[in-house]
Amino acid sequence: MKVTVLKLAIAAGLMMAGGVSAQEAAVLAPAPIVTKSGPLGAPEAGKGQVVFFRPGSIMGMALGCTVREGEAAAPTEVARLGSGKYYAVQVEPGRHEYFTTGEATDKLALEIEPDETYFVKCNIGMGVMSGRANLSPSDREAFAKKAKGMKMWSGRDDKDEKKADAPAT
Repeated sequence: MKVTVLKLAIAAGLMMAGGVSAQEAAVLAPAPIVTKSGPLGAPEAGKGQVVFFRPGSIMGMALGCTVREGEAAAPTEVARLGSGKYYAVQVEPGRHEYFTTGEATDKLALEIEPDETYFVKCNIGMGVMSGRANLSPSDREAFAKKAKGMKMWSGRDDKDEKKADAPAT
């Protein structure tokens, strides 16, 4: 994200100085990511943003990927992602550890920087009795490729999530 901001500043400066055209400046600045729910925004000033997403796929289609943060005894639910869903959360800078539970627990630790956006992909893999949710770091390009077919998770009342809710998340 810092690189993106730097590219935007350079492009704007070059345009004002007459060094590049608007088309050349557009190459330096990435296009906004647009999903079924609208464009993905930037993080709030001074905060980081984590975008959790689960691309649509046949594997584990009926299972949800519930992402939590905090102590195992009293975790906070961050998102409950069905196939083709994403959720962006604003967080304070610093270390954050996210996890999924079910047949196995999968953890992902991130060191969040202010004004940065991070992408985390949730995949459903093969398990012994049911599918396993796995969290893995991703990037802007991977999310952007799937974004047009993705819809933002709207909370516990999301109809699709009620169908996809399964104990092995």
